[in-house]
Amino acid sequence: MKLLTAFGFMALLWTSCLEFDQPYKVLAPGIWRAELLLTETIKTKERRDDAISTQLSTEGILPFTFEVITPNPDSIYLIIHNGDERIRVTDLVFGKNKETARDSLTIHFPIYDSYIKVEIDGSKMDGFWVVNSKKDYKIPFSARFGKSHRFTTLKKTPVMNIEGLWETTFSAGEDAFDAIGSFSPKGNHLTGTFMTETGDFRFLSGTIQDNKLYLSSFDGSHAFLFEGRINPVDSTIQGSFLSGKHYKTTWLAKKNEHAKLNDPNDLVSLKADPKAVHFTLPSADGKMVSLDDPALAGKPKILQIMGTWCPNCRDEGAFLAKYFTEQDELPIEVIGLAFEKYDHIQKSMDVIKKYKQALNIPYDIVYAGKPKREEIFKLLPQLNNFVAYPTLLFLNGENEIVKVHTGFNGPATPAYALFKLELDKEVKILVENAKK
Repeated sequence: MKLLTAFGFMALLWTSCLEFDQPYKVLAPGIWRAELLLTETIKTKERRDDAISTQLSTEGILPFTFEVITPNPDSIYLIIHNGDERIRVTDLVFGKNKETARDSLTIHFPIYDSYIKVEIDGSKMDGFWVVNSKKDYKIPFSARFGKSHRFTTLKKTPVMNIEGLWETTFSAGEDAFDAIGSFSPKGNHLTGTFMTETGDFRFLSGTIQDNKLYLSSFDGSHAFLFEGRINPVDSTIQGSFLSGKHYKTTWLAKKNEHAKLNDPNDLVSLKADPKAVHFTLPSADGKMVSLDDPALAGKPKILQIMGTWCPNCRDEGAFLAKYFTEQDELPIEVIGLAFEKYDHIQKSMDVIKKYKQALNIPYDIVYAGKPKREEIFKLLPQLNNFVAYPTLLFLNGENEIVKVHTGFNGPATPAYALFKLELDKEVKILVENAKK
């Protein structure tokens, strides 16, 4: 956690020539309602402020809420709300725009290497969300103090109860993919997510009004916005989905409590005569990690193919960190294989190190290359195919792959509990077989 100490904050005041002596005199503590403008359809800020709450049409506006917390005069942080998820953001830098003479704030998301930069004018913030790993990726951002609703304050009676599972198809044609919608309405309040064969859309929160539903999520890496129209006659929902400003598609869902996806353990196959896995790669801690290390001989291993840019990888990494910290006596090695988007290896190493520290990961994470299929197959020629990040490889004591698990449906999904049971079972099998 990064807190602004009295000394550090006074140093910031001196270097930035600020006129305030405590950050919360500029940034009001309490609830704020934020908007990300994913499309360019709305031309004026005045229309943006009221479009959702009065017209029940998102028009490309992704709303979310966050709290400004000031536990004492020397510290300040944010908590972003997404359904049951609470994301604590402590890397805040205050300053002043010399051109406008307004106070400014930069909100850093170090794990995902993105940030929000705004000017503050009393109860208003206006600025942009910027993703460093994507070229010229900047999305307009605004926030208003004292507003707690996400999409709307209206309370129109839902046309039907949509609680449960929905068999879903996103897009059409060659780009189509299957999913399962999982929704939990409470009156007009709606939470849920979509599970796919490669992962889930994490914690979504929103509203259901008459025959329409709206869901959104923002975590510093992804900005998800869903709209849907409910047809109670045939129990279907037809909708649209925006991911940031770069991706848009449609989706169609039908109520089906027995909806299933393909088994994540069957999505990746191995070559007929796969050889043992061997590599020597640099870790974020500055050492070389090798599967040929005598200290690892005979030990079963789990390799996590991941990237610090991947929210599902983060969820899986947080789970693995907790699981293996609580069971540190297990004679099994875990290694993260990070495929990073940056051109410079040192930049990737810096991000991996921050990621490891933020999640309190007790095992090594090594830099494995860029997230390209050819680099994965070069490192792991045992694989016939590769589907998604994250992917878990289970190795026996001879470093042979005995199982592959693709994707991760995390704590926002009903599949999460089953994953925990399956992982625990597989770990015990690996350990028992290594003893024989």
